[in-house]
Amino acid sequence: MRKPSVVLGSLGVAALAAAAVFTAGPAQASATHSSSASGSGASMKVVASHLNNPRGLTVASNGTVYVAEAGRASSKTANCSPDGCAGLTGSVTRIGAGGVDRIATGLISVGGPDGTATEGAVSVTLWNGHLLAQFGLSSHEIPPSGPPAFLLSAAHREIGHLTLVTGGPQGVKPLVDVGDQDFQWTSDHKFLVPDQFPDANPNAVFAHNGQVYVADAGANTLDRIGRDGKAHVIAFFPTPKGSETDAVPTCVAARPGSNVLYVGELLGGFFEPGHARVWKVWFDDGRWHKQVWRSGFTTIQGCAFDRWGNFYATEFEVNGLNEGPTADPRGALVKVAPNGHRSTFGLGSLFFSSGTAVGPDGSVYVSNCSIAPASGFGPCPNGGQVVRFRFDD
Repeated sequence: MRKPSVVLGSLGVAALAAAAVFTAGPAQASATHSSSASGSGASMKVVASHLNNPRGLTVASNGTVYVAEAGRASSKTANCSPDGCAGLTGSVTRIGAGGVDRIATGLISVGGPDGTATEGAVSVTLWNGHLLAQFGLSSHEIPPSGPPAFLLSAAHREIGHLTLVTGGPQGVKPLVDVGDQDFQWTSDHKFLVPDQFPDANPNAVFAHNGQVYVADAGANTLDRIGRDGKAHVIAFFPTPKGSETDAVPTCVAARPGSNVLYVGELLGGFFEPGHARVWKVWFDDGRWHKQVWRSGFTTIQGCAFDRWGNFYATEFEVNGLNEGPTADPRGALVKVAPNGHRSTFGLGSLFFSSGTAVGPDGSVYVSNCSIAPASGFGPCPNGGQVVRFRFDD
């Protein structure tokens, strides 16, 4: 989906949609107590606050949570232009018994001077004992000049790339330039979305059964990362005839023990509530197949399964994607039982919610206020957060 540009490119569509709705507010003390969540049988607890635009999550077998923080861009005049700002304020963060620790820092971050709705590191996953981080956008969004040389260098090194998290300042190693490869794919397939291609904006990385997959919200694709260092498109997600926009796939999940992948959409072709879908993608008879598995969601940004087969999806804005003054900032966590029964949690406690991950004990983690800088704003006075849901059943 085509997005308005900022200094190094486009804000992610979901982040941009609410960026101007609320003005920044003063930060308040971090909440650490459990609170009731909408929907019976669940409690919600804030496990980390004052994060900078937290997005995708993953949870290790020991319960340690990792989250991609897109950063807060920069407020330095030298790093800004009329289109926006760039800085090295992104990070990959570990949340565990010892508290909150930014294990990789100094990562590229682009957005406005107030730090709201920035782009940068957007997703993390654990693969064969390694931690991987995916960055949004592509190098085609980077101007040839303007920002300081060190920012342009960092942007070319990280924007659009799948990276290995090595730790410390600028602690990632580029592995695959997913953004540029998907941009080229959409250029070669412009007929699929003639009014918007070429485009690329990798939004989620997911490792499963030794393979690594990336959902690209700009290219509307699911990629498999090959041993050849290339992103291979295995599925393109179309929209119904007469749609206002495109599908915008935002997350990938899989049931434990299954080879079937599930891909959630932000829009499914329409901005109004109820149009986002979840697709099944699987390999059989020498080729990849896809079909719609569930529909009727709204602005999915994260998805995951627990070991009992329950599916979880975070909804960014429950009343549809809206960047106007009437936008509803409320998000939600939707649980779909194996029999198809749906329950909604966190309504009134989640705002602009994004990433989703399930812990080894069945707890579900969500990145809340995912477009907020650490200083907070409007409905997110404590900045970006990670919250944990525990269910009675």
